[in-house]
This record gives sequence, C-alpha cells and structure tokens, in this order.
Amino acid sequence: MYLPSTHTTEVNKLRYELFCARRGEVESSQLPPCEDCLFMHALRANYQDAIWRRSLQSQPFVANPTDCGWMTDEDGKLAVNWMRGSPAPDAVMQLLSCKCVRSCELPKCTCLSNGLKCTDMCRLQTCQNKAIEEEPVAQQSDSESDVDDIEED
Repeated sequence: MYLPSTHTTEVNKLRYELFCARRGEVESSQLPPCEDCLFMHALRANYQDAIWRRSLQSQPFVANPTDCGWMTDEDGKLAVNWMRGSPAPDAVMQLLSCKCVRSCELPKCTCLSNGLKCTDMCRLQTCQNKAIEEEPVAQQSDSESDVDDIEED
C-alpha cells in the first residue's frame, strides 16, 4: 500500500524505509502510523466492534474504554489516547522543526499538527507553542541549611 516493492513486515521499519526513499522530504501524515499508534487504533476499533456486536443483548458486558485505547481528559470526557509512549527518542524530538514565519498555527505548523512543542530548531523563535523552560533550581549546600543537624546520643 505504501511501498509495494518492500518485503518489510514491521510498520516502524516501513516508516524508516519510506523516509529514506524520499530523502527525508516527507510529512509525517504521508507515512503509515508508528507501531504504537497502530496498536492503539486497533484497540479502539476492537472496542467499537465489541459494542456493536453486543448491541442487541439486554445486559451486554462493556469493557472499560480506558483499557481500550481511550483516556479521560481533565473534564472527565473520553478522549483518544493516540499513543502510549513518546513518538521518537528525545534526541530526535529536539531535531524536529517547523518553518512557520509569522505564527505557529494549524494546519501549517508541523509541530502543532504532530502534537509537539516547537523547539530551538524551529524558524520562528517567538511563537506561543514553545515549551516553557524551567529555571534550574539552585542546590543548597549543607552549610547554608536553615535546619541544624540533630546529633544522636
């Protein structure tokens, strides 16, 4: 479907082959989903199918949707759980960038469209989608402590 000439049976390897075949000039939306996203999609589809198959039962067993590819958001509503882990190793995530000029907005911002924060590699450095960097907490030495050590007898 994506690359008919390949004999690859693993979706993550296929994604890599497609990326290499296009010399890196490919949007993530043009690639198949990663293995984790595909698994979560299969869980949600199976859950929906189970609901439909049991729709004529008077008291059907309904599994907990949070065990089947869904999660609850801050308001307690069901939301899609797209993946369980990070989409890529942290070192790779820091290399991703968008080419936004005036503002980072959907659908043009590739960072936003992939659910990511903009990084230092992005063209626009003043966007609202950048991750907020935390101030490093100063380590307090033992001599500066306000609490005196209690000696045991």
